[in-house]
Amino acid sequence: MKRLFLLLFASVTTLTYGQSLTVVEQDTVVEINSTAVADYGFHIKIKNTSTEDLEIMVRRAYANPTCAYDSGYFCWDYCYGADIDNSIGHVAIDAGMEKNDFSGHVYSPSTSASCSDSTRYVFYSGKNPNDSLSVWVTISAGPTMGTLSLEVSESRLYPNPAKNSTTIEVQRSSELAIYNALGALVKRESLLPGTNTVALHDLSNGVYLYSLDGGTYKKLIVSH
Repeated sequence: MKRLFLLLFASVTTLTYGQSLTVVEQDTVVEINSTAVADYGFHIKIKNTSTEDLEIMVRRAYANPTCAYDSGYFCWDYCYGADIDNSIGHVAIDAGMEKNDFSGHVYSPSTSASCSDSTRYVFYSGKNPNDSLSVWVTISAGPTMGTLSLEVSESRLYPNPAKNSTTIEVQRSSELAIYNALGALVKRESLLPGTNTVALHDLSNGVYLYSLDGGTYKKLIVSH
């Protein structure tokens, strides 16, 4: 049985220059009664798409429950309380393999509210924190339907390399920032939930870094 740690650790801010991880599958709906206090869980399966064996850690990068749940914890190498944002240890994922060790948990606050909250988890290599995967979880609760719907997906940008434009899929309203190799901001765009097209014809060929809402940085290649 996994142990529950109740220590306090500071979250880690990372920059991403390469990505070796992807979401394979996840739970989408968890049955609950939103009028009663209960613990409800969900799983995220992660795949190592690189050719190297990795030691993967996870951190809770954002959690600000307002109505759908009032506290929660997550399990990876151990189970960590709601006051811990970063795993102490790692889970080894061999090259090309998948692991379903992650589970997130939330407690319904018994307010009978119909509303949504969000939280974000970042999976990253213990040897190279720059290599990471950011996953948003949207939690919706309602007393009438008696279910808590979970939508777990990562933000996607494609194609990459890009020519005159690129497409970005996000779960929620976001702000895209693109920086050149010198770290200067060259483009800022507001994104709506769903699919967005961002023009790149005004950028020179080269390697850029982009981030959503000031979070993890990832590589974007422009080649007209």
